[in-house]
Amino acid sequence: MVQRRLNAFEETCPTGRSIFEHVQDDLLQLLAKGSIDESLDTLIETSAEMHHRLKAELEKGRDRLLEMHSNGGDDAKALAETIRSLDGDTNLVTFALGLFDTVGLNQDDKGENAIVVTPSEHMLVSSYPGLPYEGCTITFDRNTALSREDLHFISWEHPMIQGGIDLLLSEDVGTTAVSLLKNKALPVGTLFLELVYVADAQAPKSSGIHQFLPATPIRVLLDAKGNDLAAQVEFDSFHRQLSPVNRHLASKLVSSVQKQIHGLIELSEPFAEKQLITIRETAEAEMTAKLRAELDRLQALKAVNPNIRDDELEAIESQMGELRATSVKLRFSWTRCALSW
Repeated sequence: MVQRRLNAFEETCPTGRSIFEHVQDDLLQLLAKGSIDESLDTLIETSAEMHHRLKAELEKGRDRLLEMHSNGGDDAKALAETIRSLDGDTNLVTFALGLFDTVGLNQDDKGENAIVVTPSEHMLVSSYPGLPYEGCTITFDRNTALSREDLHFISWEHPMIQGGIDLLLSEDVGTTAVSLLKNKALPVGTLFLELVYVADAQAPKSSGIHQFLPATPIRVLLDAKGNDLAAQVEFDSFHRQLSPVNRHLASKLVSSVQKQIHGLIELSEPFAEKQLITIRETAEAEMTAKLRAELDRLQALKAVNPNIRDDELEAIESQMGELRATSVKLRFSWTRCALSW
């Protein structure tokens, strides 16, 4: 029977256990009789019908799983195109070189698409994340990096970039700035205070929270009256109108409006808290939709595949509960005072 109807000798038989549990009593009674009659043919036909039905359901479940995780065809091409566009992103080059210069790293051009980065005696920090003591040679071009093993390929995920961002967010370096705003439509001395908070989930990485709620910046741009203009004035357009000032002048400007700045900082928190609620609700909706789909998939497979354990389902339900209870707090990150002139 196992070969004629289950084909168990020529291929793996994933339905064998389920079929045996279903026909176990009839099979044992037939074996106990010690003789063969028409009931054997009935048992074989019943097993064959159940085998084909369960196998079809399992194949359907596997197709759903592959579709979810392989994402081939047009989706894969779109992903590859996105990666290519990121490779040519000049914003990364501008950001990285500016970051290295601000921290005080030495940068020496070493031919086409290569830069030697080394520590200096005038660095703002004792050591720079991801940078060896003797320095390293970097490139922003993928093809150059593939042709030379001695080069570090710099992307947004490279430790020197991620470490630099963490450095700015966690240290006092680069957390405040003062600028002059060139805009003839504004009266001289008009004050703006730009603040960036970060929505930070208070949970370990093992919880999976960061795939739904990564560290998310929240921008607030206040005028002297405490109105939030962030939705009307984009960061880039605002930034292009600003001119840096030296430390001596910046100190004088801040001293003259210090009382106003302290008041505006207090007013900024309710605006940030309002955005935080929206960010949390969006992340929770995404988490629920994704994990619920995974839970439904496993429950459907469990109906035809006894290898799906109850603790797998319980783990997903537990994860959903833990993520809903995760605390999300505001962390102050950066501020900039701008005065028109």
